[in-house]
Amino acid sequence: MRRAFSMMMAITVMVVMMGVSAMVFTLSNKIIFSTTTQFQKEQAILLAKSYTEFTIMSITGNSGITGGATCVDGVDGEIEGIKIGDSATGDVDSGMGYRVATRVSYIGNNITCTNARILDTNLTTNTSPNVIIDVYVEYRDANFHRNGDAPWITYHRRTLQKI
Repeated sequence: MRRAFSMMMAITVMVVMMGVSAMVFTLSNKIIFSTTTQFQKEQAILLAKSYTEFTIMSITGNSGITGGATCVDGVDGEIEGIKIGDSATGDVDSGMGYRVATRVSYIGNNITCTNARILDTNLTTNTSPNVIIDVYVEYRDANFHRNGDAPWITYHRRTLQKI
């Protein structure tokens, strides 16, 4: 009788331990997925800030606003290989990086650009031009099992900057 009770207790303890270990594995998997998603979004936010600053530097370095013929329409780029646990040789379309597109629109007087998106040139109160910078950062979800088929996730940032 005593041996049967010990056997039943051992089986019960093993079943309880299996349940606890299954719960721990499930929670750790969810934590890994949320950490990866958060990393990708934070990376997209940082890239959007960097491309905004780079576009502002490109606009101020160009003479199109003050009398030249061309202005900056946008700055585009691809950042490859920013994915947790992989080398920097990945392709953006297969889910191994980020695609960034920047679009610039101009508002203000004395804009002589020929190829830019000019929203308004008849301002009476403001003599210096302003720009609206839209930055779109696209990436694929790293948690998707087939990254080549994953839908694009887009982070958008809009900035109004006085030049």
